[in-house]
Amino acid sequence: MPTFVLLHGAWHGAWCWGRVMPLLAAAGHHVTAPTFTGLGERRHLASRAVDLDTHVDDVINHLLYEDLTDVALVAHSYAGFVAAGVIARAADRIGRLVLVDGFVPRTGDAMADHIGERGPAYRAEADRDPDWMIPPPSVSVFGVTDPADVAWTEPRLTPQPVYSYLQPIGSVDLDAVADRAYVACTTPALSVLEESKRRVREGAWRVAEVAAGHDALITRPREIADAISASA
Repeated sequence: MPTFVLLHGAWHGAWCWGRVMPLLAAAGHHVTAPTFTGLGERRHLASRAVDLDTHVDDVINHLLYEDLTDVALVAHSYAGFVAAGVIARAADRIGRLVLVDGFVPRTGDAMADHIGERGPAYRAEADRDPDWMIPPPSVSVFGVTDPADVAWTEPRLTPQPVYSYLQPIGSVDLDAVADRAYVACTTPALSVLEESKRRVREGAWRVAEVAAGHDALITRPREIADAISASA
């Protein structure tokens, strides 16, 4: 049975999988979830030196030190970029890729290229102040509206190191992992993911939908756990 390695999105940390992990474990899966440098409980490590490569290194080192070789890599949102970087360097360790409302990069893309007018704004802020970090948006953007969920989520969000969004990714070949699934969060759907979803439709991906917002792993953990388990 593969190990599920859960990768979080921007502004989040491994904490955001906290409601999904026990459900996967109860179904008999081995599950781990690293936190990227500068985020979550590692927020004290945030600096201008943290970029996309740093987060790819985080995952590569996690795979090496945990001795993980049969991995189902599950990536939420921004972590689609991280997963693509991991596959470029360690495809032999990845047996399955699952993107949960994730971005699908192509060679040379940066996250900033996928977010409309915010991309140039982030570049301008970084030019003005290289130490600037991207502040987290309102949790309502992620579809988190229940007061209890808001109270749990909002204090845990942390600023995102801007160069993780500005650094272009290197060579991308997601076809190196033949078993690929995409879990789309549809209510509401994020418009900035339309290009990524188009790329999924053009490729040999299995697609499932969850009727929840972008952070369905927080608001609908059972549905996300079931969708991830079904990919196995």
